[in-house]
Amino acid sequence: MVDGIVAYSELNNSEEAIEDILKQISKKGNPLLIIFASPEGPFKTYTERFKKAFPKAEVMGCTTFVGMSSKGSGKNCLVAWAITDGVAVASGVLLETRHYPMKYADNVEKAVKAVNGGKNTVCIDFSTAAGNCEELIQDTFRSVLEKKHIPVAGGTAGATAPEETTYVSLNGEVYEEAAVFLIIKNLTGKVFIYKENIYKPSGMIVTATDVDCEERVVYEFDNVPAIVALASKLGVKLDKVLENLAEHPLGRITGKDIYITDMRGASSDGSITYYARIYNQTKLAILEPDDVETVWKQTAAAVKEVVPKPSMTYAINCYTRVLFFERHNRLNDYNEVMKREYGQYASMAGFGEQFNYEHFNATMVLVVFE
Repeated sequence: MVDGIVAYSELNNSEEAIEDILKQISKKGNPLLIIFASPEGPFKTYTERFKKAFPKAEVMGCTTFVGMSSKGSGKNCLVAWAITDGVAVASGVLLETRHYPMKYADNVEKAVKAVNGGKNTVCIDFSTAAGNCEELIQDTFRSVLEKKHIPVAGGTAGATAPEETTYVSLNGEVYEEAAVFLIIKNLTGKVFIYKENIYKPSGMIVTATDVDCEERVVYEFDNVPAIVALASKLGVKLDKVLENLAEHPLGRITGKDIYITDMRGASSDGSITYYARIYNQTKLAILEPDDVETVWKQTAAAVKEVVPKPSMTYAINCYTRVLFFERHNRLNDYNEVMKREYGQYASMAGFGEQFNYEHFNATMVLVVFE
């Protein structure tokens, strides 16, 4: 069984918050790894203090829109998830993520070899949001990990507001343009990753007909300006379309899977910018909210079928999911379900999620250890 602790502090003073967290972890023992998330302001301080306190641990962090955990949740909190026993772990970093992260694929290979990775092994990664780099990063992981059957669960770092700079860190170093990762092997049982979304197809379809893939801009759906096309499909006026799109993201449907692409913003020319790539001539489903109670039950059943008694769980969330739960007054309900079903859990909320080398939005990715 994997053993560890979730530490949480919402003290306003960053020095007091990190001291609080370090004391909580120390009571459990020396950690093998720590994953933490915090607002961007004190992030560098937290990064340095974690590594100084636990120099032998692998310490990975990211900035977040909100911190959530089995110990508490808040928008200006510090959350740390630490494993103290039952795993082998190695870490690495991918640089030049805007253009050529593949140059650093050997770092992934070395980390896998260090833990003798294979069965019951997972890669958890955090990347910065700079440069729309997530697809290139996932291609890099795919080049090494797919043939080894090691899944990836990733998150794009968040921030207190979409326009703020995002950061990731690894072992005391802070990065503004990079991806950091941990290769974790469960030595005592299974590790399982699962993707949950809270939307379903509405029956309405659009086709992207004029796209800038690298910039993630769609100029036209169905050969008309993107905003006009979506307003027509949703049956709303142009001045109401953006608020409607908050509840109706787009989804790429691949078999039984839906990969959600969420809107980042709209321009005066009628184009829409997204948080994930949309390719030209791609057919996309306009989604609508599903019944969250049913979804939560389905997720728990799927996880418990593989890992009946979760010990430690890390959840990668999207900030738009958090906003959805806030709009519908379900954020506390979500947190209670997580606490009840998944043992000790912690979560970040960022600007994108990754699951088995795919990048998308508005989704939760669970990493569950037996």
